[in-house]
Amino acid sequence: MSEVDARIRGISPRSLVKVYNERGAVICAADVSPLLAPGVVKSFEASAEYNMVIINGERVEIGGCMNTLTPSRSQIKRASSMSPNSCLVQVESWQPEGRRVGP
Repeated sequence: MSEVDARIRGISPRSLVKVYNERGAVICAADVSPLLAPGVVKSFEASAEYNMVIINGERVEIGGCMNTLTPSRSQIKRASSMSPNSCLVQVESWQPEGRRVGP
């Protein structure tokens, strides 16, 4: 994510974040970069591991499977084209209940 977005959300590099939308939520480490424009997040790849668990009473994926958040529809009708290359998400700092980071 962009440095601007990370600063606004109190997110530092490699801190745990929840990336989510109406399809689900994924817990992963933040990658803060000056190369991304504000409002844009990027995932290098999705994990082949799908590990859905319940944490803090919420169902989240912790294996890094970003495809959990992407649509399953085709880009266009009558063609074989996937649309999971982009989706709208929100990102927030995350830590499991009862755990504190820092002093």
